[in-house]
Amino acid sequence: MKVFLSILIIIFSNPLYAEEFTILCEISKSLNNKNLSTRFSKKISIKNKTVENISGNYFDRLIIFNDRELVMHNDVFETSSSFSLYNYIWTSYNKEFIDIYKCKKKRRQ
Repeated sequence: MKVFLSILIIIFSNPLYAEEFTILCEISKSLNNKNLSTRFSKKISIKNKTVENISGNYFDRLIIFNDRELVMHNDVFETSSSFSLYNYIWTSYNKEFIDIYKCKKKRRQ
Protein backbone atom coordinates (compact mmCIF):
# COMPACT_ATOMS: atom_id res chain seq x y z
CA MET A 1 0.00 0.00 0.00
CA LYS A 2 2.83 2.43 0.84
CA VAL A 3 4.46 1.78 -2.54
CA PHE A 4 1.19 2.46 -4.34
CA LEU A 5 0.69 5.74 -2.46
CA SER A 6 4.28 6.77 -3.16
CA ILE A 7 3.79 6.19 -6.87
CA LEU A 8 0.59 8.24 -6.86
CA ILE A 9 2.32 11.09 -5.04
CA ILE A 10 5.17 11.11 -7.55
CA ILE A 11 2.80 11.04 -10.52
CA PHE A 12 0.49 13.78 -9.30
CA SER A 13 3.22 16.02 -7.88
CA ASN A 14 5.07 15.98 -11.19
CA PRO A 15 5.31 19.61 -12.43
CA LEU A 16 4.99 18.48 -16.04
CA TYR A 17 1.22 18.42 -15.70
CA ALA A 18 1.24 22.22 -15.80
CA GLU A 19 2.05 23.42 -19.30
CA GLU A 20 3.38 26.76 -18.10
CA PHE A 21 4.24 28.09 -14.67
CA THR A 22 6.30 30.78 -12.96
CA ILE A 23 8.89 30.02 -10.31
CA LEU A 24 9.99 32.40 -7.58
CA CYS A 25 13.49 31.61 -6.30
CA GLU A 26 15.39 32.89 -3.29
CA ILE A 27 18.93 32.18 -2.12
CA SER A 28 18.85 29.44 0.50
CA LYS A 29 21.79 30.66 2.62
CA SER A 30 24.18 33.49 1.77
CA LEU A 31 25.04 34.59 -1.74
CA ASN A 32 28.56 33.59 -2.81
CA ASN A 33 28.66 35.06 -6.31
CA LYS A 34 27.95 38.77 -5.79
CA ASN A 35 27.14 39.16 -9.52
CA LEU A 36 23.90 37.23 -8.94
CA SER A 37 20.65 38.38 -7.38
CA THR A 38 19.37 37.02 -4.09
CA ARG A 39 15.93 36.53 -5.71
CA PHE A 40 14.66 35.96 -9.21
CA SER A 41 11.70 34.64 -11.13
CA LYS A 42 11.34 32.77 -14.39
CA LYS A 43 8.49 31.51 -16.52
CA ILE A 44 8.85 27.90 -17.64
CA SER A 45 6.85 26.43 -20.51
CA ILE A 46 6.81 22.65 -20.56
CA LYS A 47 4.88 22.59 -23.83
CA ASN A 48 7.32 24.86 -25.72
CA LYS A 49 10.41 23.79 -23.70
CA THR A 50 11.34 27.40 -23.00
CA VAL A 51 12.48 29.44 -20.02
CA GLU A 52 11.79 33.16 -19.89
CA ASN A 53 13.69 35.43 -17.51
CA ILE A 54 11.21 37.64 -15.66
CA SER A 55 13.52 39.22 -13.07
CA GLY A 56 16.88 38.73 -11.42
CA ASN A 57 19.49 36.21 -12.50
CA TYR A 58 20.35 35.64 -16.11
CA PHE A 59 21.38 32.82 -18.37
CA ASP A 60 22.36 32.74 -21.99
CA ARG A 61 21.20 29.53 -23.58
CA LEU A 62 19.17 26.53 -22.64
CA ILE A 63 21.24 23.36 -23.04
CA ILE A 64 19.00 20.63 -21.57
CA PHE A 65 15.25 20.61 -21.02
CA ASN A 66 13.90 17.22 -20.07
CA ASP A 67 11.38 15.78 -17.62
CA ARG A 68 13.82 16.04 -14.69
CA GLU A 69 15.87 19.19 -15.09
CA LEU A 70 16.80 22.32 -16.99
CA VAL A 71 20.43 23.21 -17.63
CA MET A 72 21.52 26.64 -18.87
CA HIS A 73 24.84 28.30 -19.63
CA ASN A 74 25.87 31.95 -19.87
CA ASP A 75 28.90 32.49 -22.12
CA VAL A 76 29.38 36.15 -21.14
CA PHE A 77 29.61 35.59 -17.37
CA GLU A 78 30.84 31.99 -17.68
CA THR A 79 28.16 30.65 -15.35
CA SER A 80 25.95 27.59 -15.57
CA SER A 81 22.66 26.85 -13.86
CA SER A 82 20.49 23.83 -13.32
CA PHE A 83 16.92 23.57 -12.08
CA SER A 84 15.36 20.39 -10.74
CA LEU A 85 11.74 19.96 -11.75
CA TYR A 86 11.22 17.61 -8.81
CA ASN A 87 12.57 19.45 -5.79
CA TYR A 88 12.54 23.01 -7.20
CA ILE A 89 16.19 23.69 -6.42
CA TRP A 90 18.05 26.10 -8.71
CA THR A 91 21.85 25.77 -8.61
CA SER A 92 24.06 28.40 -10.18
CA TYR A 93 27.80 27.87 -10.46
CA ASN A 94 31.04 28.96 -12.11
CA LYS A 95 34.74 28.24 -11.49
CA GLU A 96 34.68 29.98 -8.10
CA PHE A 97 31.16 29.89 -6.66
CA ILE A 98 28.14 27.69 -6.13
CA ASP A 99 24.84 29.26 -5.12
CA ILE A 100 21.72 27.30 -4.28
CA TYR A 101 18.23 28.76 -4.50
CA LYS A 102 14.98 27.33 -3.20
CA CYS A 103 12.14 27.93 -5.60
CA LYS A 104 8.40 27.64 -5.45
CA LYS A 105 5.65 27.88 -7.96
CA LYS A 106 3.88 31.20 -8.09
CA ARG A 107 0.23 30.77 -7.25
CA ARG A 108 -2.18 31.51 -10.05
CA GLN A 109 -4.08 34.73 -9.63
